[in-house]
Amino acid sequence: MRTTRILGAALCTSALLIGSVTVTHPAEAKQAPSGAVVLRWSNIALRTLYVERSTFIPGGALYMGFMSLAVHDAVTTANKSIVGRGHASSVAAAAVAAHDVLATYFPAAQANLDADLTVDLNAIPSSPAKSRGIDVGHESAAEMVASRTGDGRDAAVLYTRAPAVGVWRPTPSANAPMAGPWLGFVRPLLLDSPTQIQPDGPDALTSAEYTADFNEVKTMGALNNSGRTPAQTEIALFYNANSVLQMQRALIDHVERHPVDIVAASRLFALVNAGVADALITCWRLKYDVALWRPITAIQEAADDGNADTTADATWSPLVATPPYPDYVSGHASITNAFTEALRITFGTDATDLNVFSSVTGTTRHYGSLDTLSRDAFNARIWLGIHFRDAMEGGVHVGEDSARIANQRLR
Repeated sequence: MRTTRILGAALCTSALLIGSVTVTHPAEAKQAPSGAVVLRWSNIALRTLYVERSTFIPGGALYMGFMSLAVHDAVTTANKSIVGRGHASSVAAAAVAAHDVLATYFPAAQANLDADLTVDLNAIPSSPAKSRGIDVGHESAAEMVASRTGDGRDAAVLYTRAPAVGVWRPTPSANAPMAGPWLGFVRPLLLDSPTQIQPDGPDALTSAEYTADFNEVKTMGALNNSGRTPAQTEIALFYNANSVLQMQRALIDHVERHPVDIVAASRLFALVNAGVADALITCWRLKYDVALWRPITAIQEAADDGNADTTADATWSPLVATPPYPDYVSGHASITNAFTEALRITFGTDATDLNVFSSVTGTTRHYGSLDTLSRDAFNARIWLGIHFRDAMEGGVHVGEDSARIANQRLR
C-alpha cells in the first residue's frame, strides 16, 4: 500500500472544531442526562486495567470494548419506552453495566469497583426509575459477559515459525517470544472474523518499495548517528507510551471540555473502544500469519535478503527496544487510526481539539487536526526504529476499516 489518508490528505482548516459540532440523536436524547458517568467509568476502567494491574496493553483494549458496548446497550435500553416497565435511569444503568463487566473480569478489583458504584448510586435519588436502571445495567452486563464465553481470550496459541529470511524471530535485547499470539484468534466484537479486513500485505524483500522502507528506517530510526532532528526524536519518544491509555485519556479530556449527553457519550466510547479492540484482533492475526521480521533483524541480516540494494549493519540498533511481536501490521497504527476514524465519523470533520499526553516525555501536544495526530504517530514508529513504513500503512488500513465497520454495526 503506497497511499494513505494521513500521507496525502489536505488538512481541513475550514471545518468546525469537534467541540462545536452537535451530534443529532432521537428526541428523547434532548432530555438525557450528561455523559459524565461514561467518562467516570472509562477512567475507572483505565485504573483497573493499567494502574492496579499491568494488563497486556492490546489485551486491555478488549475489556475497554466489552465495557463500553455494555454501557451503550444499557443506556440505549434505558432511554427506550419500555412497555410495562416505565422509565429507567440511564445513569444508574450505565454505572451498573460498567461495574459488572469490570468486576467479572477483574475480581481482584471488586472492592474498589463496589466503592465506585456505591458513590454513583448514592447520588441518584431513590425511585422506581433508579431501580429499573439498576436492573437494566445488570442485564446488559450479563448479556455481554455471556456473549464472550469461549471467545478465545488467553487460549494456548503459540508462535512456532522457524527463523528464516524475512521471518520474525525474537529480537535483541530481550529476545522474548511473541507476546499474546492468542489475540489474533479472539472472536471480534463487531467484525465477522479476525481476517475480515485484509490490507495488501508486505512488499517483497527485493522490491524498490521495501528497499526505500529499509533505508528510511535504517537512517531515521537508528539509535546512533541517525538522520532525525531533535524535534523528530521528541515526537518519536512521545508516541512510545501506552497508546490505548494515551488515546483514551485524550478522548476523556475532550468530552470533559466539550460535554455531550449520556446517549452521545455512550455511543462515542463504544465506537472508539470496539473499533480499537477489533483493529487489534485483526492486527495480531496479521502479525501471526504474515510474521514479517522487524527492522533490527532485517538490517543486521540484510546480507541474506537477496536484495543488492540493502546493506547489512550487524551493529545497528533502534532508538528504543523493539516490542516482542512481528512487524506487519503496526498495532500502534491500528489503535491510532481506529481512534481518529471513529472521531472523524462521529463529528463529520477532520478538525479536532485534542490534548494528548505522553507519560514517556511528560509533555502534552495539542492537535487541531486528526490527520496531523495520525501523521505524527505514524512517523514516530519509523523514527523509533521499530517499524517499516509499509507496516504503518497496513495499520492505517486496519484501524480505519475497523472503525467504519463498527459504525455500521453499532446500534
